[in-house]
Amino acid sequence: MRRVLILILCLLCSAAEALCADRCTDEVFLRRAYLTVTGALPTTEQCVDFLDSSSEDKREQLVEELIASELGLRYMQMRWGDILRIKSEFPSNLWPNGVQAYNRWIYEHLLNNTPYDRMVSELLLGRGSNFRDPAANFYRGFQSRSAENFYANINLLFLGNRSCKDNGYFCFSQIKFKSTKEWKEEIVYLDYYKRLPWQRVCLSDGTELTLRPQTDWREAYVGWLTSKSNRRFAEVMVNRMWYWVFGRGIVHEPDDWREDNKPSDPELLNTLTDYFVESNYDLRALMKRILTSEQFNAADFPAQRLPAEVIVDAIASVTGIWSTYSSRVPEPFTFYPARTRSTHLGDATVSSSELELFGKVSRDVSLESQRNNALTSRQLLYLMNSSVLEGRIRKSQPLQRIYLRSTNISQLADNITLHTLSRRATEAEKAMYKRYVEQHNLPLMEAAIDIMWMQINSNEFLYNH
Repeated sequence: MRRVLILILCLLCSAAEALCADRCTDEVFLRRAYLTVTGALPTTEQCVDFLDSSSEDKREQLVEELIASELGLRYMQMRWGDILRIKSEFPSNLWPNGVQAYNRWIYEHLLNNTPYDRMVSELLLGRGSNFRDPAANFYRGFQSRSAENFYANINLLFLGNRSCKDNGYFCFSQIKFKSTKEWKEEIVYLDYYKRLPWQRVCLSDGTELTLRPQTDWREAYVGWLTSKSNRRFAEVMVNRMWYWVFGRGIVHEPDDWREDNKPSDPELLNTLTDYFVESNYDLRALMKRILTSEQFNAADFPAQRLPAEVIVDAIASVTGIWSTYSSRVPEPFTFYPARTRSTHLGDATVSSSELELFGKVSRDVSLESQRNNALTSRQLLYLMNSSVLEGRIRKSQPLQRIYLRSTNISQLADNITLHTLSRRATEAEKAMYKRYVEQHNLPLMEAAIDIMWMQINSNEFLYNH
């Protein structure tokens, strides 16, 4: 343990020299892009292919591949699951079958790159069985199923309003629920015979909506919400995407739009919003535009501690030993397949002590701030002292394979660094590791264990930077 601490201190000293150029290196971009888009580390083979490529547009090609990849789609599905509060137990109480259907609905829309306005329209106009009509789960995931609560959540998600005092909630007052004989199945339907004391609803921007008898009143509101004339709708999604990439919105918090909380860069927000609207709400095009921007390619990218699921998966990926997951909710009691990524669980009820330690979100609210990515002393103590983590490193098959194909400490350092940090070791690092091995008279395999353990404890591993 003391040996590993010495190595960590040495690495921290050497890291002070890093990244002084305006544009980040290919090594930094590679890891940054993978973690941002997929929540996963690149494999050694993917690192070598990218770093050795001489293509002038290899960064743009990588971005396009990652956005459309299975890992990219599943990671974006997780982000949507967080704000839509997809959870089988309290307080959403969607139940495992509903969770599975809801997640599949999101995934298919991302796979098909459904325009954002159409995706939101389908979600907010959803009705029917929670098992067969997945979008209906949006209205089921509330403790208090009132029109006021539905409306407040819609305003938060799609307009960034934490407080809305208009009477637009009447548009959602027809929604009713009924059970069936199928276990935990519930039908979301509309009461077309409900009456209002007036036929017009006035929204906060002065827009008046006419609610006609025996029609779906939600349609009037959703038509206004998703129209191109409602610029705030597009702005909020642009800002949320920026937040997902950089960890801080142009308007921050991304779901707290107020007169006294102005955008930090109005011109940037306007430019991206124009692009998003002109692309007909193409989410992939928006993501690509941000990832190929100067800001994303810059050396001074804002460092962000990896989310809980990404850290847990990264440790599993480098050690080759994955956690196992199961749903504690009976009927059906679910065991997840071996090597399931925690970013792919899809249900906040399913967790582990490791995920809880690193701050997995509860999905009890739709606020982005529910996710706390601060690095705590408990997390650091676990990474430095855990016998479980040490055991995983000692039993690591990937590390064994690296050791077997490395003939000296320089080669070993290069291979482990490529595997764990997605780059090759610098000459200074190789010299440091060589001195360390000589000083402690270590066998090569013991050195491999110490180096991997040290790199897992480094800021370079724990942060997207």
